[in-house]
This record gives sequence, C-alpha cells and structure tokens, in this order.
Amino acid sequence: MKKIISFIVIIISLAGVFQSLHAQTNSFSPTLLQEDFVRFREILENEHCCLYEYTSKAELDSLFDAHYQLIDCEMTRDDFFKLLAPITARIGCMHTATWMPGRFYITKPNKLFPLKLKLINEQVFVCGSYLKNMEVPFGSIISEINGKPIGIILEKIKKTISADANNPYFVEAQLIKRFSLSYANIYGLPEEYEIKYFKPNSLVAEVKNITPTSHESVHQDVFSHFNNPELEFDLDTNNSTAIMTISTFVYYDKVDYFKSFMDSCFLLINENEIRNLILDLRGNGGGDPFCASILFSYLLKKPEPYYSKPYSNYETLANPIPLPNNNFKGNLYTLIDGSCGSTNGHFCALLKYHKIGKFIGTPSGASYKCNAGKNTEFRLQNSQMIITIGRSTYAVAVKNIPKTAILPDIYVNETLDDFLNHQDVFLEKAFEQIVH
Repeated sequence: MKKIISFIVIIISLAGVFQSLHAQTNSFSPTLLQEDFVRFREILENEHCCLYEYTSKAELDSLFDAHYQLIDCEMTRDDFFKLLAPITARIGCMHTATWMPGRFYITKPNKLFPLKLKLINEQVFVCGSYLKNMEVPFGSIISEINGKPIGIILEKIKKTISADANNPYFVEAQLIKRFSLSYANIYGLPEEYEIKYFKPNSLVAEVKNITPTSHESVHQDVFSHFNNPELEFDLDTNNSTAIMTISTFVYYDKVDYFKSFMDSCFLLINENEIRNLILDLRGNGGGDPFCASILFSYLLKKPEPYYSKPYSNYETLANPIPLPNNNFKGNLYTLIDGSCGSTNGHFCALLKYHKIGKFIGTPSGASYKCNAGKNTEFRLQNSQMIITIGRSTYAVAVKNIPKTAILPDIYVNETLDDFLNHQDVFLEKAFEQIVH
C-alpha cells in the first residue's frame, strides 16, 4: 500500500513539473491559441460595460474574425499578443487591455531594452538608463533598434496601447513610459540590442551594442506609483506661491496619510497668506477617488458633488462635498500632460467644469468618465495572457465636457534646447502667469 501511495505521489509530482514547464513555454499550438482567442472574445463581449461606445460592433466583429483566422500555425507569446492587444486597444477604454504574464519576462529576466526615452517633435531622445552606466549620451537621438527604424517600432507599439476614447495623448505618454516592456511585447526578448543613434549636435550616425537590463529594474521604475511615493510641497514666500506635486492618487490604503498631508499643506498656505498655488499633476495616471475628492474639496468655492451618481463604494461622493477649514481662495495653476488618466482625468474635468484656475501644459490623457470596477482581471488558460476590462462606468458631476481630453488654457511646447538644458518649461510658464 505504501508503495502504491508513493508511486501516486511521484506521478502527481511529475504532472506538476510538466504543468509548470508548459506554463513557462513561450510557444503554443494553433489549437491552444484558438481556445484562448475564443475565451478572449467571450470575456470582452460578455463582461465589458460598453464595448461598442467608440468602435462599432460591426468593426469589432470584423477585427475578431480577421485576427482569429491568423491563428494557423504555432505562435510565441509575443506573436499572440500582437493579435489580441490591437483589439483591446480599439475599444477605447484605458482599463481594458491585454497584458503579458510576468512569466514571459522572466524567461529572459535580464534582456529588456535599457534606455529611458523621451519624445519631442516625433524624434526619440535618450533621457536616462535603467543601468548604472549611461552607455549612450543624454540627448542622443535614436534612429534604429536592431535594424528597425524607430518610427516603425513606435507605430507598432501604439496600436497595442489602450486609452479612454482612443485619446492619442495618453497613447503617446504610455508609449514612452513603458517602452522597454512594450518593445518586448512586440519583438520578444533579444539577446542584444544594436542601436543606431546620433549624439547631441552631431550629424554622424553611430552604431553600438548596448547592455540589456533586468525586468525588475524596469518594473520598479514604470510602476513606482504603486509604492505610495512621498507627496511633495514647497513654499516660495517671496513670490507668495506654493508648489504641490501629486504624481499619483494611488493611496488606497493610505487615505488618512493623503488627507493629513492636504490638511497640513493648506494650513501652511493659509498661515503664510499664499495667493498662488501651482498644482503639478504631470505623470499622474489616477488612483483613489477618495484622495482626489479630498484635494478637490480644498479648491472648491462652494460644496459640489464629485460623482454624477452614487456608485457602489463611493456613494458619499455623489453628495456635495463640504468645504474643509483653510480651503484655498487664491489663484490655481494646474500642470497637466498626456499621462493624466483615470481618476486624474475625473479630477481635471471637475476643475475645468467649475472654472477653478488655469491649466498649463499639453492636453490630458483622459476626461470626465472612465470604465473600471471590481473583478476586472481574467487570465487565458493556455497562454496565460492577462485581460483587464472595464465592467462599470464612472463619471463625475459635469456637463458638456469632451470625452477625449482636457485642453490646457496655456499650451507648453517643450523644445529640444529646453530638454537638453534640463529646463522645466511647464513650471516656468506657470511662474510667468503669476508674475504678470
């Protein structure tokens, strides 16, 4: 009896090993991928709250059918990703997207593209590195990666990025922020990266093999907003100006900390008789509505609701929000860019609707509504590809606001010289408004 039990244990253990090996593979048969694709379509058609708001049913059906027909041979995960992600991207919902499973990156954990990039006037510049050593000078222009023109690479990646109302500013912002991960999603994890580039102020192209970086270093940087970064606040008493930097509203488990910070900041503003507040929301992709509503309450002139109706778990935000002590009565200048998404889109829409201050920067990445909700993540059985969806629509209490983007009152056009000289032209433009 003991021998039989031991034999069964061995069989179960071997089955676990084979299952683990299958889960780690990066190549799949047409049958397995067809099963996943059918499930992928079912999830979107049955679970999404408003699948056809920005792309018609006929167009999506055609896309589903055409991409299914392409599954006629064995594929790698990145090949399969290129079939799924353009479909989720076309839906026009930033919370509905296709994601590679983490196991894809850890099959070659140290083979990601190592450079941080910046896009100015459709040219791609080096602005940093995930490695300790900068192997390419700051400000260099990238023209090719592994023999492919950078323009073609960017266009392929853009087609896989989801954005509310297909907002092009959000797509462009995410394209650069997540470039190393997105490149791997499209082109896999090559052993080396050969780049063609031009050093600053040089017309001579150079070619160089650069050292790949780790998945961990990229992931920590790209998703740093989930680590509750410290909120920032500075007083410039000479100019009677305060600068508040809110890089994220992702403080779901630290709402008390967020509220305490706001209380202390606006107390100082009141005590020092500060007349101007620069609110820097650049790069803020959203987060907890309760946090955004706390900041909103300090900027209101009279009590106003946050949400248009009482959504589950946020019922109180449909009621007029009481004004706290020390609410701000001065001049507000809000810095925005294409990264402003989700809850930050909500927040900016409320400021725009109630005519609170001026927006400075570039168009935002979102507006007054977005789709989200609970239990929004699904994993396809064979490829383990992750599909996130928006199951409910959340809209703030505004009217006649565009769905696509919040436009700045004062546009900022960052030039190459600004970038090379490390000038913060957004902040400079805000101070210009204060001076005049």
